[in-house]
Parts: sequence; structure tokens; C-alpha cells
Amino acid sequence: MKLTHALVPLLGLSAYASPHALVKRAAAPINAGAIALIEGLEGFRPNFYTINGDQTIGFGHDCTQLKDCASIHPPITKAQGTTLLMSDLKTYESCVCALPNAANLNANQYGALVSFTYNSGCSGTKKYFGADMQSSNFAGICTSLPTTNTLNGELSKRRAKEGAFCGQATTAKSGCGGSTPTKPTPSHSPSPKPKARRDSQDF
Repeated sequence: MKLTHALVPLLGLSAYASPHALVKRAAAPINAGAIALIEGLEGFRPNFYTINGDQTIGFGHDCTQLKDCASIHPPITKAQGTTLLMSDLKTYESCVCALPNAANLNANQYGALVSFTYNSGCSGTKKYFGADMQSSNFAGICTSLPTTNTLNGELSKRRAKEGAFCGQATTAKSGCGGSTPTKPTPSHSPSPKPKARRDSQDF
């Protein structure tokens, strides 16, 4: 089997555009199509496996980083894996919803960005797509996804599927509550979470 490595740390949500920070982060759950997309890209493992020294299970649930390995009793079912995934995704949904103009994303654009963020980290999404979000260039994000952070082609299949999902027309909105610029206040950021993701199509 071939593992692909996306070692972009999950960093805390810092001020996006100085001197203001984005503080309203009303995240919404991604739609069923986006969940199916991520599950297909991650692949399912009912038992623990190791990525970068971390115990992982299900659809990429890193129980070492999340400190919940002792509460998981493998083998788990796919339904249990989906429950873990949906809990994990709340962090990444919040990251995307905290970006400028996220409330104006359609549901599929939002889902594709959450998939990208689950793989590349919050800092990666801000790095690659922050300017496009600032200018509401959502179509440009969909067009750029297939060639963004592919790790020299290792993640090309994943990115192509994210780009295709992003480009699917829908009238449904992201459900994000929007972002309100305000003066930054001190806060505790989530711990960095280096995460290796695997493309199930490479197995």
C-alpha cells in the first residue's frame, strides 16, 4: 500500500487580515455529499494503524493527538468511523467558516474546502485560498484545487476530486454564520496537529 503524506500542521485561527481578527465562527456541518467525498478519500480502517507515530483509526481519526485512544475499542464499524469523522470535522468546519465571506460559499464549495482543510490544516487553507476568499473568488478556488498542495503529485487524485465536487452547482449555501472583523483579543490556539492523510485511490 502507498501512503501519501500531507504534513501541514493544524494551527490556531490567527488574525486573518491585520489589524483585525475574525471572531464570529458559526460553523455549519458539511452536506452528505461532502462527508461521502472525505470518507472515500480517506479510506476506512476498522483497526488502529500508525501514521507519523500516531495511532489512527476509521476515516483518519488521530486518537493520539486527540487523546482518546483508550476510549476506542477496535474493530470499529463504519458507522462508528463516521461518527468520529463528523466530530473531528467540527474543527475544520470552524476554520473554513472563519474565513472572509464564507457565508456566501455554496454548500459544495464549502464541503470541498473542508475536505482540503482536513488534509492540509487550517493554516494551509488560509495560505492557499485566503486571498480568493477575501475577494469572493469561489470559482477560482474550485479551478485551483486540483493543482494546489498536491505534494508533487502524490495528492493529485484527491485534489481532482475535491475540485470536481467544488464545481458542482447547487443553490444550497454553506450555512456559515459569517465573519465579523474586530480587534483581536488574546486567546489560546489549538495545539499544532501534524497529520498525514492517505489517498485511498493509491492503495
